[in-house]
Amino acid sequence: MINRREFAKYGFSFASAAMLRQTMAQSHVSTGSAELDLRQSEIDEVAPKDFVSYYKMGSEAQTSDVLAYTSRFKAIGRLEKAFDKVFDEARSTVVTDINHPAIWYLYNMGLIVKTPKTMFSVDLHHRRAEDFAPLLDFALITHNHGDHYTERFKDAMDRVQRKPVVNNFFCNYGVKDRKLGGYTRAKRKVLQYGDVKVIIGLCDHNSYLIDYTSTFEIHIGNFTLFHSGDCCSYAKFDLSRRPDIWVFHPYCGMNATKACQETVRPKLAVIAHLQEMGHAKGRYRWTYRDGLNQKAGIESAGFAARMPLWGERLA
Repeated sequence: MINRREFAKYGFSFASAAMLRQTMAQSHVSTGSAELDLRQSEIDEVAPKDFVSYYKMGSEAQTSDVLAYTSRFKAIGRLEKAFDKVFDEARSTVVTDINHPAIWYLYNMGLIVKTPKTMFSVDLHHRRAEDFAPLLDFALITHNHGDHYTERFKDAMDRVQRKPVVNNFFCNYGVKDRKLGGYTRAKRKVLQYGDVKVIIGLCDHNSYLIDYTSTFEIHIGNFTLFHSGDCCSYAKFDLSRRPDIWVFHPYCGMNATKACQETVRPKLAVIAHLQEMGHAKGRYRWTYRDGLNQKAGIESAGFAARMPLWGERLA
């Protein structure tokens, strides 16, 4: 177990935009179809009830209890290793250039982002998510669905660490503006945390959850990260500048290719939320093959696209 008192801020830097692009390409795991099919079969073995029981144990779970899951389900073992990788890299990576933050993809739609002065998360969901609370300066949650955060992480950030948890469904101790959690109908609310500016919008999750999901347009120097959570209504996106990276759910009723062409125009589109093991196979759980189809469509429209695996570094 990591000692939560042991934390020193680090950072990471790239010398140029060209180096950033090169590093992003190198960090992408080149995974062939056979390997993807293997991982898919491993994920398909995990039933939602098993995954929920696993992650609800939290970071204080006994080693024997965790081994009971990782020995039975290889996919859960991979998810544990992905956390170790991201946790270790996030602490040791040094960022010195504000225009080149370090970004990791952990699970589902979860990101860890590090700048020269700040570390934060977006939709962090993992059994051990609360271990990140002492390290983070703030957290962003797109909406009130349990596959985009855990209660233990929320409480660790909010009640224990007293740090901001930016969301649209609850007020929290870590935010001086106690109304932050209730901004539900606000448009383009702007927050500043250290060297990070967050522009918050709202969009529809589906045809009946209107303005249910927050969008986060995140400015880090000249770099822009756009996370749209489970948005289906890309026409509601109101971006102030072109994103370097757009992280999105491709199967929430949104045509990602048209979104790239008409509103977002990302330099890199990142396909997320495919392998949500809390959802049943064939019902809100998609395959790597589905992701590759999305990737091909976006690339055919002239945009770069990527389908990351758990634990990969995006930038």
